[in-house]
Amino acid sequence: MTGNRPTPQEGPVSDIPVGTDVHAFRPVSWSKRRPALAAFVYVLCYLAVAVLGGVAVTLVRPPVAAAAVVTIIGAAVLLISLLLVLSICRLSMDPGRELTWVMGMSVLFSLVRPSVYTFLGKLLGSPAAGAHITRDLSAVVSPGAALLLGNAVLIVWASFLGKLVSRVIREGKLILPVAVVASIADIITVFWGIVAHVSKTSPEVVETFSAAAPVVPPPNVSAPILSAVGIGDFLFYAMFLAVALRYAMRPTATMWATFAVMLVAPIAFYYYPSATGMPGLPFIGAAALWANWRYLRFTGEEKRALALAGMLVLLAAFVLWMALHR
Repeated sequence: MTGNRPTPQEGPVSDIPVGTDVHAFRPVSWSKRRPALAAFVYVLCYLAVAVLGGVAVTLVRPPVAAAAVVTIIGAAVLLISLLLVLSICRLSMDPGRELTWVMGMSVLFSLVRPSVYTFLGKLLGSPAAGAHITRDLSAVVSPGAALLLGNAVLIVWASFLGKLVSRVIREGKLILPVAVVASIADIITVFWGIVAHVSKTSPEVVETFSAAAPVVPPPNVSAPILSAVGIGDFLFYAMFLAVALRYAMRPTATMWATFAVMLVAPIAFYYYPSATGMPGLPFIGAAALWANWRYLRFTGEEKRALALAGMLVLLAAFVLWMALHR
């Protein structure tokens, strides 16, 4: 920042030396100073709000009141989830430690979400063995614990994975092409690709690798909430946050923008009621770009390269769409 030192007529002279970043004098929140503690607190809050919210829904009788309670609890759980990912992305660690956390969370996830073995059994050609392991673990892990603990572990797992993957992005402004390509790929896979196929043939696989809403509306009651958020959505959200943190962009604004767009995302189901799922990356990518737009500055040569790459991506997407609709 440049400028003249204020004169007595303009106001009092500041004690802060010229050239000093005034933002450094702002008080730092506890979650920024102690991200590990913040992540632990958010996990506890997630579990507490989910349990207490489930109890509250059973106590509310009028359908309208029940829908309101479910909506509030759903928004609270979503916000806590996003804050948890932000705290994990703020942790300072090298790639080796991040990989260790990824591996550890994958093991823990397989224990608290036993249905993963049914998927692995089918994938490896031994469905009977996978179903047997799932039954044995399900006798130890109750359905409620599998849902809540599985959700929490999945979010943490995806956060560390996204944090690790973000290291391949060498400049903050590159979130623009990443967000565009990921959004197009997500749209194709969810509506016509592998996700659409799995959702129809093996919906339990999608449920296994998603953080389902811990509180659902009573029968015959609808509420504008996301019923589930996939692991890929949390992964890319964490990746965008990690990039924003690494290159001094706007991670907190990214979190709030993501929260805002995910609150309105369920409206899409009113326009496409027959859809079994909705791609989340277009919403998450749009939020990341919206919050960090001022940092997306490209040279003329870079703009031309991006335009060419964009046309090639659209052409490839069109060809793939035509192939899937044959």
